[in-house]
Amino acid sequence: MALDKTITNFEDNEELSMADLMKEYDDFGSLSVGKELEVTIIEENADGFMVDLGIKSEGLIPKKEYEEGKVPAELKVGNKVKVKVVNLHGQPVLSYREVVEKAKWDNVEKAFKESKHVNGTVTKAVKGGLMVDIGVNAFLHISQIDTHFVKDTEKYVGKSYEFAIIEFDRRDKKVVVSRKKILEDERLTKRNAVLNSIAEGQILDGTVARITDFGAFIDLGGMDGLLHIGELAWHKVKKVDEILHKGQTVRVQVAKVDKAAGKISLSMKNLAANPWDSAAERFPVGLIMKGVVTSVMDYGAFVELEPGVEGLLHASEYAWNDSEGEFKRNVKKGMELEVKIVEVDKEGKKISLSVKKMQTNPWDEAYRHYVPGTKVKGVVQNIMPFGAFVKLPEGIEGLVHISDFSWTSRVKRPEDVVKKGQEVDVMILEVNPQNEKISLSIKHTQPDPSKKYKVGTVVTGKVVRVAEFGAFMELEPGIEALIKNNEASSIKPADRNQPQQILKEGDEVEAKIVKNDFRERKIEASIKKLEFDREKELVKKYANNDDKPTLGQILSEE
Repeated sequence: MALDKTITNFEDNEELSMADLMKEYDDFGSLSVGKELEVTIIEENADGFMVDLGIKSEGLIPKKEYEEGKVPAELKVGNKVKVKVVNLHGQPVLSYREVVEKAKWDNVEKAFKESKHVNGTVTKAVKGGLMVDIGVNAFLHISQIDTHFVKDTEKYVGKSYEFAIIEFDRRDKKVVVSRKKILEDERLTKRNAVLNSIAEGQILDGTVARITDFGAFIDLGGMDGLLHIGELAWHKVKKVDEILHKGQTVRVQVAKVDKAAGKISLSMKNLAANPWDSAAERFPVGLIMKGVVTSVMDYGAFVELEPGVEGLLHASEYAWNDSEGEFKRNVKKGMELEVKIVEVDKEGKKISLSVKKMQTNPWDEAYRHYVPGTKVKGVVQNIMPFGAFVKLPEGIEGLVHISDFSWTSRVKRPEDVVKKGQEVDVMILEVNPQNEKISLSIKHTQPDPSKKYKVGTVVTGKVVRVAEFGAFMELEPGIEALIKNNEASSIKPADRNQPQQILKEGDEVEAKIVKNDFRERKIEASIKKLEFDREKELVKKYANNDDKPTLGQILSEE
Protein backbone atom coordinates (compact mmCIF):
# COMPACT_ATOMS: atom_id res chain seq x y z
CA MET A 1 0.00 0.00 0.00
CA ALA A 2 1.45 3.39 -0.96
CA LEU A 3 2.05 6.00 1.76
CA ASP A 4 0.19 9.26 1.75
CA LYS A 5 2.22 12.24 0.69
CA THR A 6 4.33 13.44 3.59
CA ILE A 7 3.90 17.09 4.51
CA THR A 8 6.28 19.08 6.66
CA ASN A 9 5.39 21.42 9.52
CA PHE A 10 6.02 24.30 7.15
CA GLU A 11 3.30 23.10 4.79
CA ASP A 12 0.92 22.22 7.60
CA ASN A 13 0.85 25.65 9.21
CA GLU A 14 2.15 28.69 7.43
CA GLU A 15 1.70 30.80 10.56
CA LEU A 16 4.20 28.85 12.71
CA SER A 17 6.39 31.26 14.57
CA MET A 18 10.14 31.18 14.51
CA ALA A 19 10.02 30.09 18.11
CA ASP A 20 7.89 27.08 17.24
CA LEU A 21 10.30 26.11 14.44
CA MET A 22 13.27 26.35 16.74
CA LYS A 23 11.44 24.29 19.34
CA GLU A 24 10.75 21.50 16.77
CA TYR A 25 14.39 21.56 15.68
CA ASP A 26 15.48 21.17 19.27
CA ASP A 27 13.06 18.28 19.75
CA PHE A 28 14.17 16.28 16.59
CA GLY A 29 17.82 17.09 16.78
CA SER A 30 19.60 15.94 13.55
CA LEU A 31 16.59 14.13 12.07
CA SER A 32 15.44 15.22 8.62
CA VAL A 33 12.96 13.91 6.05
CA GLY A 34 14.62 11.37 3.77
CA LYS A 35 17.35 10.44 6.19
CA GLU A 36 18.03 6.73 6.72
CA LEU A 37 19.04 5.40 10.11
CA GLU A 38 19.10 2.21 12.16
CA VAL A 39 16.63 1.97 15.02
CA THR A 40 15.51 -0.55 17.65
CA ILE A 41 11.85 -1.56 17.92
CA ILE A 42 10.73 -1.10 21.50
CA GLU A 43 6.98 -1.54 21.33
CA GLU A 44 4.18 -2.75 19.08
CA ASN A 45 0.66 -1.27 19.17
CA ALA A 46 -2.39 -1.05 16.94
CA ASP A 47 -0.87 1.71 14.81
CA GLY A 48 2.49 0.13 14.27
CA PHE A 49 5.92 -0.29 15.78
CA MET A 50 7.46 2.25 18.16
CA VAL A 51 11.20 2.77 17.86
CA ASP A 52 13.77 4.55 19.99
CA LEU A 53 15.23 7.57 18.17
CA GLY A 54 17.42 8.73 21.05
CA ILE A 55 15.42 11.96 21.36
CA LYS A 56 12.46 13.05 23.40
CA SER A 57 10.00 11.72 20.88
CA GLU A 58 9.72 8.08 19.73
CA GLY A 59 9.28 7.22 16.08
CA LEU A 60 6.49 5.17 14.46
CA ILE A 61 6.73 2.57 11.72
CA PRO A 62 3.03 2.46 10.72
CA LYS A 63 1.42 -0.88 9.91
CA LYS A 64 -0.62 0.75 7.15
CA GLU A 65 2.48 0.51 4.92
CA TYR A 66 1.49 -3.11 4.40
CA GLU A 67 -1.63 -4.98 3.53
CA GLU A 68 -3.29 -6.78 6.39
CA GLY A 69 -1.47 -9.93 7.35
CA LYS A 70 1.61 -9.07 5.26
CA VAL A 71 3.74 -7.27 7.84
CA PRO A 72 7.38 -8.47 7.48
CA ALA A 73 8.63 -10.89 10.17
CA GLU A 74 11.65 -8.62 10.75
CA LEU A 75 9.37 -6.02 12.38
CA LYS A 76 9.14 -7.21 15.96
CA VAL A 77 10.10 -5.85 19.37
CA GLY A 78 13.82 -5.99 20.08
CA ASN A 79 14.95 -6.12 16.41
CA LYS A 80 17.16 -3.48 14.91
CA VAL A 81 16.00 -2.34 11.46
CA LYS A 82 16.98 0.30 8.99
CA VAL A 83 14.30 2.92 8.29
CA LYS A 84 13.79 6.16 6.39
CA VAL A 85 12.34 9.35 7.89
CA VAL A 86 9.23 10.30 5.92
CA ASN A 87 7.46 12.80 8.21
CA LEU A 88 8.54 15.00 11.14
CA HIS A 89 5.22 16.68 11.76
CA GLY A 90 4.27 15.71 15.27
CA GLN A 91 5.49 12.22 16.03
CA PRO A 92 8.26 11.21 13.56
CA VAL A 93 6.94 8.74 10.96
CA LEU A 94 9.40 6.18 9.62
CA SER A 95 9.26 3.75 6.66
CA TYR A 96 10.80 0.30 6.70
CA ARG A 97 9.26 -0.64 3.33
CA GLU A 98 10.93 2.16 1.40
CA VAL A 99 14.34 1.14 2.69
CA VAL A 100 13.72 -2.49 1.76
CA GLU A 101 12.38 -1.58 -1.72
CA LYS A 102 15.30 0.74 -2.37
CA ALA A 103 17.67 -2.08 -1.44
CA LYS A 104 15.85 -4.42 -3.81
CA TRP A 105 16.09 -1.97 -6.72
CA ASP A 106 19.73 -1.38 -5.89
CA ASN A 107 20.37 -5.11 -6.06
CA VAL A 108 18.51 -5.48 -9.36
CA GLU A 109 20.32 -2.48 -10.88
CA LYS A 110 23.67 -3.86 -9.78
CA ALA A 111 22.87 -7.27 -11.27
CA PHE A 112 21.85 -5.62 -14.58
CA LYS A 113 25.01 -3.53 -14.77
CA GLU A 114 27.21 -6.52 -13.94
CA SER A 115 25.24 -8.88 -16.26
CA LYS A 116 24.53 -11.21 -13.37
CA HIS A 117 21.60 -13.61 -13.20
CA VAL A 118 18.85 -13.26 -10.59
CA ASN A 119 16.47 -15.76 -9.01
CA GLY A 120 12.75 -15.18 -9.25
CA THR A 121 9.33 -16.75 -8.91
CA VAL A 122 6.61 -16.56 -11.51
CA THR A 123 3.63 -14.86 -9.84
CA LYS A 124 1.00 -14.77 -12.56
CA ALA A 125 0.26 -15.05 -16.27
CA VAL A 126 -0.53 -11.84 -18.12
CA LYS A 127 -1.15 -10.92 -21.74
CA GLY A 128 1.94 -11.73 -23.77
CA GLY A 129 3.87 -13.41 -20.98
CA LEU A 130 4.40 -13.78 -17.22
CA MET A 131 5.06 -11.56 -14.19
CA VAL A 132 8.08 -12.55 -12.13
CA ASP A 133 9.07 -11.51 -8.59
CA ILE A 134 12.85 -10.97 -8.53
CA GLY A 135 12.59 -8.65 -5.50
CA VAL A 136 10.77 -6.23 -7.76
CA ASN A 137 8.14 -7.01 -10.37
CA ALA A 138 9.61 -7.99 -13.75
CA PHE A 139 8.01 -8.96 -17.08
CA LEU A 140 8.90 -12.23 -18.85
CA HIS A 141 7.81 -12.15 -22.52
CA ILE A 142 6.31 -15.40 -23.88
CA SER A 143 9.16 -15.68 -26.41
CA GLN A 144 11.70 -15.62 -23.57
CA ILE A 145 10.16 -18.35 -21.41
CA ASP A 146 11.90 -21.29 -23.07
CA THR A 147 14.00 -22.25 -26.09
CA HIS A 148 10.84 -23.49 -27.81
CA PHE A 149 7.53 -21.74 -28.29
CA VAL A 150 5.29 -21.97 -25.20
CA LYS A 151 1.54 -22.24 -25.65
CA ASP A 152 0.46 -22.87 -22.05
CA THR A 153 1.96 -20.19 -19.77
CA GLU A 154 -0.11 -21.16 -16.73
CA LYS A 155 2.05 -24.24 -16.04
CA TYR A 156 4.96 -21.92 -15.16
CA VAL A 157 3.05 -19.95 -12.46
CA GLY A 158 4.41 -20.57 -8.96
CA LYS A 159 7.71 -22.02 -10.21
CA SER A 160 11.10 -20.48 -9.52
CA TYR A 161 13.87 -20.08 -12.08
CA GLU A 162 17.05 -18.20 -12.78
CA PHE A 163 16.71 -15.19 -15.09
CA ALA A 164 18.83 -12.76 -17.05
CA ILE A 165 17.87 -9.07 -16.93
CA ILE A 166 17.64 -7.85 -20.54
CA GLU A 167 15.95 -4.44 -19.92
CA PHE A 168 16.12 -2.13 -16.89
CA ASP A 169 14.60 1.36 -16.36
CA ARG A 170 14.53 2.43 -12.71
CA ARG A 171 12.74 5.67 -13.36
CA ASP A 172 9.79 3.95 -15.07
CA LYS A 173 10.06 0.94 -12.75
CA LYS A 174 10.41 -1.30 -15.81
CA VAL A 175 12.32 -4.60 -15.72
CA VAL A 176 12.27 -7.27 -18.47
CA VAL A 177 13.85 -10.68 -17.87
CA SER A 178 14.63 -13.77 -19.95
CA ARG A 179 14.92 -17.44 -19.10
CA LYS A 180 15.57 -18.41 -22.72
CA LYS A 181 18.87 -16.53 -22.81
CA ILE A 182 20.20 -18.52 -19.85
CA LEU A 183 19.07 -21.82 -21.40
CA GLU A 184 20.68 -20.90 -24.74
CA ASP A 185 23.92 -19.82 -23.04
CA GLU A 186 24.00 -23.09 -21.09
CA ARG A 187 23.26 -25.06 -24.24
CA LEU A 188 25.99 -23.23 -26.16
CA THR A 189 28.48 -24.06 -23.41
CA LYS A 190 27.45 -27.69 -23.43
CA ARG A 191 27.40 -27.70 -27.26
CA ASN A 192 30.98 -26.47 -27.44
CA ALA A 193 32.00 -29.02 -24.84
CA VAL A 194 30.37 -31.82 -26.86
CA LEU A 195 31.94 -30.63 -30.14
CA ASN A 196 35.38 -30.45 -28.58
CA SER A 197 35.16 -33.88 -26.99
CA ILE A 198 33.35 -35.91 -29.67
CA ALA A 199 35.09 -37.90 -32.39
CA GLU A 200 34.01 -39.89 -35.45
CA GLY A 201 33.47 -43.55 -34.67
CA GLN A 202 32.65 -42.83 -31.03
CA ILE A 203 29.69 -44.74 -29.58
CA LEU A 204 27.33 -42.71 -27.38
CA ASP A 205 23.99 -42.96 -25.64
CA GLY A 206 21.51 -40.21 -26.42
CA THR A 207 17.86 -39.28 -26.07
CA VAL A 208 15.43 -38.80 -28.94
CA ALA A 209 14.64 -35.09 -28.77
CA ARG A 210 12.65 -34.62 -31.97
CA ILE A 211 11.33 -36.77 -34.82
CA THR A 212 10.96 -35.55 -38.42
CA ASP A 213 10.10 -37.15 -41.76
CA PHE A 214 13.79 -37.40 -42.68
CA GLY A 215 15.16 -38.65 -39.37
CA ALA A 216 15.48 -37.90 -35.66
CA PHE A 217 17.49 -35.42 -33.60
CA ILE A 218 19.31 -37.10 -30.73
CA ASP A 219 20.29 -35.10 -27.62
CA LEU A 220 23.89 -36.02 -26.80
CA GLY A 221 23.94 -34.10 -23.54
CA GLY A 222 24.04 -30.52 -24.67
CA MET A 223 23.91 -30.85 -28.43
CA ASP A 224 21.65 -32.57 -30.94
CA GLY A 225 23.00 -34.89 -33.61
CA LEU A 226 21.05 -35.92 -36.70
CA LEU A 227 20.19 -39.58 -37.09
CA HIS A 228 19.04 -39.75 -40.73
CA ILE A 229 16.26 -42.17 -41.64
CA GLY A 230 18.71 -44.03 -43.88
CA GLU A 231 20.99 -44.63 -40.88
CA LEU A 232 18.35 -46.21 -38.64
CA ALA A 233 18.71 -49.73 -39.98
CA TRP A 234 20.13 -51.71 -42.89
CA HIS A 235 16.64 -52.34 -44.18
CA LYS A 236 14.52 -49.60 -45.71
CA VAL A 237 12.60 -47.64 -43.05
CA LYS A 238 9.41 -45.94 -44.26
CA LYS A 239 8.64 -43.92 -41.13
CA VAL A 240 10.99 -42.94 -38.32
CA ASP A 241 8.33 -43.40 -35.65
CA GLU A 242 8.12 -47.09 -36.59
CA ILE A 243 11.43 -47.48 -34.75
CA LEU A 244 11.88 -44.44 -32.48
CA HIS A 245 9.74 -42.35 -30.13
CA LYS A 246 10.43 -39.07 -28.37
CA GLY A 247 12.28 -39.46 -25.09
CA GLN A 248 13.65 -42.90 -26.01
CA THR A 249 17.27 -43.65 -25.08
CA VAL A 250 19.26 -44.93 -28.05
CA ARG A 251 22.84 -46.01 -28.67
CA VAL A 252 24.41 -44.39 -31.70
CA GLN A 253 27.75 -44.10 -33.44
CA VAL A 254 29.21 -40.77 -34.55
CA ALA A 255 29.42 -40.98 -38.35
CA LYS A 256 30.66 -37.46 -39.07
CA VAL A 257 31.57 -34.30 -37.14
CA ASP A 258 31.56 -30.87 -38.80
CA LYS A 259 32.90 -28.52 -36.14
CA ALA A 260 32.85 -25.49 -38.45
CA ALA A 261 29.15 -25.91 -39.18
CA GLY A 262 28.40 -27.31 -35.72
CA LYS A 263 26.79 -30.49 -37.05
CA ILE A 264 27.00 -34.11 -35.97
CA SER A 265 25.77 -37.02 -38.10
CA LEU A 266 24.86 -40.24 -36.31
CA SER A 267 24.17 -43.85 -37.24
CA MET A 268 22.41 -46.76 -35.60
CA LYS A 269 22.80 -49.27 -38.41
CA ASN A 270 26.60 -49.13 -38.19
CA LEU A 271 26.33 -50.75 -34.77
CA ALA A 272 24.60 -53.76 -36.34
CA ALA A 273 26.11 -56.33 -38.69
CA ASN A 274 25.82 -55.43 -42.37
CA PRO A 275 23.60 -58.15 -43.88
CA TRP A 276 25.39 -57.76 -47.23
CA ASP A 277 28.68 -58.96 -45.73
CA SER A 278 27.36 -62.52 -45.68
CA ALA A 279 24.80 -62.21 -48.48
CA ALA A 280 26.67 -64.58 -50.83
CA GLU A 281 26.69 -67.30 -48.18
CA ARG A 282 23.10 -66.81 -47.07
CA PHE A 283 21.70 -66.34 -50.59
CA PRO A 284 23.64 -68.74 -52.84
CA VAL A 285 22.91 -68.78 -56.57
CA GLY A 286 20.17 -71.32 -57.28
CA LEU A 287 18.40 -70.88 -53.92
CA ILE A 288 14.61 -70.70 -54.20
CA MET A 289 12.87 -68.71 -51.48
CA LYS A 290 9.94 -66.42 -50.75
CA GLY A 291 10.08 -62.64 -50.50
CA VAL A 292 7.76 -59.63 -50.34
CA VAL A 293 7.46 -57.13 -53.19
CA THR A 294 8.37 -53.72 -51.73
CA SER A 295 8.11 -51.61 -54.90
CA VAL A 296 7.15 -52.08 -58.54
CA MET A 297 8.75 -50.14 -61.41
CA ASP A 298 8.30 -50.32 -65.18
CA TYR A 299 11.50 -52.32 -65.50
CA GLY A 300 10.94 -54.71 -62.59
CA ALA A 301 10.19 -55.18 -58.89
CA PHE A 302 12.26 -55.06 -55.72
CA VAL A 303 11.68 -58.05 -53.48
CA GLU A 304 12.68 -58.02 -49.80
CA LEU A 305 14.36 -61.31 -48.95
CA GLU A 306 15.04 -60.30 -45.34
CA PRO A 307 15.21 -56.96 -43.49
CA GLY A 308 17.99 -54.97 -45.12
CA VAL A 309 18.36 -57.17 -48.21
CA GLU A 310 16.38 -56.70 -51.41
CA GLY A 311 16.75 -58.30 -54.82
CA LEU A 312 15.63 -57.12 -58.25
CA LEU A 313 13.21 -59.18 -60.28
CA HIS A 314 13.56 -57.74 -63.78
CA ALA A 315 10.36 -57.76 -65.84
CA SER A 316 12.05 -59.99 -68.42
CA GLU A 317 12.68 -62.62 -65.72
CA TYR A 318 9.06 -63.16 -64.76
CA ALA A 319 7.92 -65.48 -67.55
CA TRP A 320 9.33 -67.21 -70.61
CA ASN A 321 6.51 -66.00 -72.83
CA ASP A 322 5.25 -62.40 -72.93
CA SER A 323 7.26 -61.78 -69.79
CA GLU A 324 6.75 -58.01 -69.53
CA GLY A 325 3.02 -58.32 -70.12
CA GLU A 326 2.69 -61.09 -67.53
CA PHE A 327 4.79 -59.07 -65.08
CA LYS A 328 2.59 -55.98 -65.37
CA ARG A 329 -0.59 -58.02 -65.00
CA ASN A 330 0.46 -60.13 -62.02
CA VAL A 331 3.15 -58.49 -59.87
CA LYS A 332 1.79 -56.10 -57.23
CA LYS A 333 3.32 -54.26 -54.29
CA GLY A 334 3.00 -56.11 -50.98
CA MET A 335 2.48 -59.55 -52.51
CA GLU A 336 4.52 -62.58 -51.48
CA LEU A 337 6.51 -64.06 -54.33
CA GLU A 338 8.65 -67.16 -54.75
CA VAL A 339 11.88 -66.35 -56.56
CA LYS A 340 15.18 -67.94 -57.54
CA ILE A 341 18.59 -66.36 -56.82
CA VAL A 342 20.42 -66.06 -60.16
CA GLU A 343 23.24 -63.63 -59.28
CA VAL A 344 24.75 -62.01 -56.15
CA ASP A 345 26.92 -58.87 -56.33
CA LYS A 346 28.26 -58.39 -52.80
CA GLU A 347 30.26 -55.26 -53.63
CA GLY A 348 27.44 -53.61 -55.54
CA LYS A 349 24.88 -54.84 -52.99
CA LYS A 350 22.72 -56.32 -55.72
CA ILE A 351 20.88 -59.60 -56.04
CA SER A 352 19.24 -60.64 -59.30
CA LEU A 353 16.11 -62.74 -59.07
CA SER A 354 14.05 -64.82 -61.47
CA VAL A 355 10.66 -66.47 -61.51
CA LYS A 356 10.83 -68.01 -64.98
CA LYS A 357 14.05 -69.89 -64.24
CA MET A 358 12.14 -72.03 -61.74
CA GLN A 359 10.20 -73.42 -64.72
CA THR A 360 11.20 -75.56 -67.71
CA ASN A 361 13.01 -73.49 -70.30
CA PRO A 362 10.89 -73.59 -73.48
CA TRP A 363 13.90 -72.43 -75.47
CA ASP A 364 15.69 -75.67 -74.75
CA GLU A 365 12.62 -77.53 -75.99
CA ALA A 366 12.42 -75.26 -79.02
CA TYR A 367 16.05 -75.97 -79.90
CA ARG A 368 15.35 -79.70 -79.91
CA HIS A 369 11.95 -79.44 -81.56
CA TYR A 370 12.42 -76.75 -84.20
CA VAL A 371 15.03 -77.98 -86.65
CA PRO A 372 15.99 -75.33 -89.23
CA GLY A 373 13.82 -75.88 -92.31
CA THR A 374 10.74 -76.88 -90.29
CA LYS A 375 7.48 -75.29 -91.42
CA VAL A 376 5.06 -74.22 -88.70
CA LYS A 377 2.03 -71.96 -88.23
CA GLY A 378 2.14 -68.93 -85.93
CA VAL A 379 0.22 -65.79 -85.02
CA VAL A 380 1.58 -62.29 -85.58
CA GLN A 381 1.95 -60.70 -82.13
CA ASN A 382 3.74 -57.42 -82.80
CA ILE A 383 4.84 -55.49 -85.85
CA MET A 384 8.01 -53.41 -85.78
CA PRO A 385 9.73 -51.33 -88.50
CA PHE A 386 12.35 -54.09 -88.90
CA GLY A 387 9.96 -57.05 -89.02
CA ALA A 388 7.20 -58.96 -87.25
CA PHE A 389 7.17 -61.11 -84.10
CA VAL A 390 5.27 -64.34 -84.55
CA LYS A 391 4.09 -66.45 -81.61
CA LEU A 392 4.65 -70.17 -82.11
CA PRO A 393 2.47 -72.97 -80.65
CA GLU A 394 4.84 -73.41 -77.65
CA GLY A 395 4.21 -69.78 -76.68
CA ILE A 396 7.62 -68.39 -77.56
CA GLU A 397 8.06 -65.73 -80.20
CA GLY A 398 10.28 -65.63 -83.27
CA LEU A 399 11.19 -62.78 -85.58
CA VAL A 400 10.45 -62.59 -89.29
CA HIS A 401 12.93 -59.99 -90.52
CA ILE A 402 11.70 -57.52 -93.12
CA SER A 403 14.08 -59.10 -95.66
CA ASP A 404 12.38 -62.50 -95.23
CA PHE A 405 8.87 -61.54 -96.25
CA SER A 406 9.18 -62.01 -100.01
CA TRP A 407 11.57 -63.46 -102.60
CA THR A 408 10.62 -60.99 -105.25
CA SER A 409 9.32 -57.81 -103.58
CA ARG A 410 11.35 -55.26 -101.62
CA VAL A 411 9.11 -54.82 -98.54
CA LYS A 412 9.37 -51.40 -96.92
CA ARG A 413 6.61 -51.74 -94.31
CA PRO A 414 5.85 -55.11 -92.66
CA GLU A 415 2.26 -54.03 -92.01
CA ASP A 416 1.73 -53.94 -95.79
CA VAL A 417 2.23 -57.71 -95.81
CA VAL A 418 0.91 -59.00 -92.45
CA LYS A 419 -1.48 -57.78 -89.76
CA LYS A 420 -1.41 -58.22 -86.00
CA GLY A 421 -3.36 -61.34 -85.00
CA GLN A 422 -3.01 -62.90 -88.48
CA GLU A 423 -2.09 -66.58 -88.72
CA VAL A 424 0.85 -67.13 -91.05
CA ASP A 425 3.01 -70.00 -92.31
CA VAL A 426 6.67 -69.57 -91.39
CA MET A 427 9.84 -71.59 -91.71
CA ILE A 428 12.41 -72.00 -88.92
CA LEU A 429 15.74 -70.54 -90.04
CA GLU A 430 17.66 -70.64 -86.74
CA VAL A 431 17.06 -71.30 -83.01
CA ASN A 432 19.44 -69.64 -80.49
CA PRO A 433 18.47 -70.76 -76.96
CA GLN A 434 21.33 -68.83 -75.33
CA ASN A 435 20.04 -65.50 -76.65
CA GLU A 436 16.43 -66.69 -76.62
CA LYS A 437 15.94 -65.89 -80.29
CA ILE A 438 14.27 -67.69 -83.19
CA SER A 439 14.71 -66.48 -86.76
CA LEU A 440 11.69 -67.13 -88.99
CA SER A 441 10.87 -66.62 -92.64
CA ILE A 442 7.69 -66.31 -94.63
CA LYS A 443 9.34 -66.35 -98.05
CA HIS A 444 11.15 -69.62 -97.35
CA THR A 445 7.81 -71.44 -97.14
CA GLN A 446 7.74 -71.10 -100.95
CA PRO A 447 10.44 -72.11 -103.46
CA ASP A 448 12.86 -69.39 -104.49
CA PRO A 449 11.64 -68.54 -108.04
CA SER A 450 15.09 -67.36 -109.05
CA LYS A 451 16.48 -70.89 -108.71
CA LYS A 452 14.62 -72.10 -111.81
CA TYR A 453 16.76 -69.80 -113.92
CA LYS A 454 19.75 -72.07 -114.12
CA VAL A 455 22.83 -71.27 -116.18
CA GLY A 456 22.16 -72.12 -119.82
CA THR A 457 18.41 -71.51 -119.65
CA VAL A 458 17.06 -69.48 -122.56
CA VAL A 459 14.72 -66.73 -121.42
CA THR A 460 12.67 -63.98 -122.99
CA GLY A 461 11.67 -60.71 -121.45
CA LYS A 462 11.30 -56.99 -121.77
CA VAL A 463 13.98 -54.41 -120.96
CA VAL A 464 12.70 -52.48 -117.94
CA ARG A 465 15.76 -50.42 -117.00
CA VAL A 466 18.86 -49.19 -118.76
CA ALA A 467 22.16 -48.22 -117.12
CA GLU A 468 25.56 -47.14 -118.44
CA PHE A 469 26.93 -50.66 -118.05
CA GLY A 470 23.95 -52.52 -119.48
CA ALA A 471 20.23 -53.22 -119.41
CA PHE A 472 17.90 -55.09 -117.00
CA MET A 473 15.33 -57.46 -118.49
CA GLU A 474 12.36 -58.65 -116.43
CA LEU A 475 12.08 -62.44 -116.32
CA GLU A 476 8.93 -62.34 -114.15
CA PRO A 477 7.58 -59.87 -111.58
CA GLY A 478 10.33 -59.22 -109.05
CA ILE A 479 13.08 -61.09 -110.97
CA GLU A 480 15.44 -59.35 -113.33
CA ALA A 481 18.54 -60.31 -115.28
CA LEU A 482 21.37 -58.00 -116.24
CA ILE A 483 22.56 -57.93 -119.87
CA LYS A 484 25.89 -56.15 -119.92
CA ASN A 485 26.61 -53.92 -122.88
CA ASN A 486 29.28 -56.28 -124.25
CA GLU A 487 26.77 -59.16 -124.07
CA ALA A 488 24.01 -57.38 -125.94
CA SER A 489 24.93 -58.68 -129.44
CA SER A 490 27.55 -60.65 -131.28
CA ILE A 491 27.34 -58.34 -134.29
CA LYS A 492 30.24 -55.93 -134.41
CA PRO A 493 29.70 -52.48 -135.85
CA ALA A 494 31.21 -52.00 -139.33
CA ASP A 495 33.09 -49.02 -138.07
CA ARG A 496 35.15 -49.87 -135.05
CA ASN A 497 34.80 -46.26 -133.95
CA GLN A 498 31.04 -46.74 -133.67
CA PRO A 499 29.63 -47.87 -130.24
CA GLN A 500 28.29 -51.39 -129.66
CA GLN A 501 24.57 -51.71 -130.22
CA ILE A 502 22.76 -50.66 -126.96
CA LEU A 503 19.41 -52.01 -125.79
CA LYS A 504 16.53 -49.64 -125.11
CA GLU A 505 13.78 -49.72 -122.47
CA GLY A 506 10.80 -51.65 -123.81
CA ASP A 507 12.80 -53.90 -126.15
CA GLU A 508 11.63 -57.53 -126.25
CA VAL A 509 14.75 -59.67 -126.04
CA GLU A 510 15.79 -63.32 -125.91
CA ALA A 511 18.95 -64.27 -124.02
CA LYS A 512 20.70 -67.10 -122.28
CA ILE A 513 21.37 -67.23 -118.48
CA VAL A 514 25.12 -67.09 -117.93
CA LYS A 515 25.24 -66.51 -114.16
CA ASN A 516 22.89 -66.98 -111.17
CA ASP A 517 24.16 -66.02 -107.67
CA PHE A 518 21.39 -67.22 -105.33
CA ARG A 519 22.98 -65.71 -102.24
CA GLU A 520 23.45 -62.25 -103.76
CA ARG A 521 20.29 -62.69 -105.84
CA LYS A 522 22.03 -61.57 -109.03
CA ILE A 523 21.24 -63.06 -112.50
CA GLU A 524 23.13 -62.23 -115.65
CA ALA A 525 22.02 -63.06 -119.22
CA SER A 526 23.68 -62.76 -122.61
CA ILE A 527 22.22 -62.22 -126.08
CA LYS A 528 25.68 -62.63 -127.50
CA LYS A 529 26.06 -66.07 -125.91
CA LEU A 530 22.67 -67.18 -127.22
CA GLU A 531 23.55 -66.06 -130.76
CA PHE A 532 26.94 -67.74 -130.59
CA ASP A 533 25.49 -71.05 -129.41
CA ARG A 534 22.87 -71.03 -132.14
CA GLU A 535 25.45 -70.34 -134.79
CA LYS A 536 27.47 -73.23 -133.41
CA GLU A 537 24.47 -75.54 -133.66
CA LEU A 538 23.91 -74.59 -137.30
CA VAL A 539 27.49 -75.24 -138.18
CA LYS A 540 27.29 -78.63 -136.51
CA LYS A 541 24.06 -79.44 -138.28
CA TYR A 542 25.42 -78.78 -141.77
CA ALA A 543 28.77 -80.32 -140.99
CA ASN A 544 27.07 -83.77 -141.02
CA ASN A 545 25.40 -83.19 -144.44
CA ASP A 546 27.03 -84.59 -147.66
CA ASP A 547 25.93 -81.55 -149.53
CA LYS A 548 28.03 -79.13 -147.50
CA PRO A 549 26.77 -75.59 -147.93
CA THR A 550 28.97 -72.65 -148.33
CA LEU A 551 29.46 -70.19 -145.51
CA GLY A 552 27.35 -67.68 -147.41
CA GLN A 553 24.47 -70.16 -147.55
CA ILE A 554 24.67 -70.85 -143.84
CA LEU A 555 24.65 -67.19 -143.00
CA SER A 556 21.87 -66.56 -145.51
CA GLU A 557 19.73 -69.32 -143.96
CA GLU A 558 20.42 -68.04 -140.49
